Amino acid sequence: MFEVDFLPVENENQDGGKSGDAIAIHFTVHADQRQAVVVIDGGRGYTSDLLVDHIREHYRTNVVDLMISTHPDADHLDGLAGVVEALEVRELMVHQPRAHARDVSDFSNLEALDELLDAAKARDVVVSEPFTGESRFDGQLTVLGPTASYYEDLLAQQLREAKHLAASATAARGWWQRGVNLLERAVDWLPVETLTDDGETSHRNNSSVITLLTLDGQRMLFTGDAGILAMTAAADQYENTYGSFAAFPLSFIQAPHHGSKRNLGPTVLNRILGMPNSPHSSSTIAFISSAKAAPKHPSPKVVNALTRRGCFVGATEGKAICHNSGTLARPGWGTLQPLPALVEDDDEA
Repeated sequence: MFEVDFLPVENENQDGGKSGDAIAIHFTVHADQRQAVVVIDGGRGYTSDLLVDHIREHYRTNVVDLMISTHPDADHLDGLAGVVEALEVRELMVHQPRAHARDVSDFSNLEALDELLDAAKARDVVVSEPFTGESRFDGQLTVLGPTASYYEDLLAQQLREAKHLAASATAARGWWQRGVNLLERAVDWLPVETLTDDGETSHRNNSSVITLLTLDGQRMLFTGDAGILAMTAAADQYENTYGSFAAFPLSFIQAPHHGSKRNLGPTVLNRILGMPNSPHSSSTIAFISSAKAAPKHPSPKVVNALTRRGCFVGATEGKAICHNSGTLARPGWGTLQPLPALVEDDDEA
């Protein structure tokens, strides 16, 4: 039995309408049949209360066995310190830039990262770094990326660019646009493939932890904000460790970066999920953490590309969504409907 919950992350301050990730996972450890809880990212600061309440109510525990911070963007990291303070977190996996660079004074969101590390230290939480090959729960959870050397290269490039980005970030602050209901974009046919391999994301996004979780024979991939280069490297690690995706298909995939078209391309999708209309598995589930307030998330091109490869595509859009095995009884929870094919005329995500 397992439960994979994507909690809604919405930007309450409306200072950009960005989405975020907050994922809670409850499952049985095969080795000793005990129950375990994993948290992958904690959304924004306010999201910590949602995560704590969710774990207590639905998992009936105050223990988080493992917490993973995929990367230090505010919409992924800021809610984690509150979870450490409220629950018994046994291990925190987080990249620590100070261990890999002399001067990190220009590192974005460093104060929130330090707050998380201080909270963990004060509570004797085991702190480790999530690099390729790390595994937990007798191999049920494995880190596919990044490698330590790739992370250090990406970190160095982040720091070199930080001063230049600061000016543009200040200029962009305050941008806001009302979100569009995804159903308003629905069409009754699936457009031809328009997703390309030209998408580029930031070095910071490519440093995201990519995690494989194997539960009840299902292989599930969690991707943070990873881009095409990081996803390709993780695919290499998967195939070197387990075999081809065709022989060992994924049952579940998180669309990276809230469904942005800059983070996925047809080549890596064909490799991971199979060709359009000829997928490796006809029952793969794809979840997207996307805020109602974010008009660019998810990209219709990504939704359609995943659908074209046989995925059931679900998005948070202001609500918690759950992928689970067995029978799950939660009062007030209903059946999730897949996103329909979406028109791509105004797709700039």
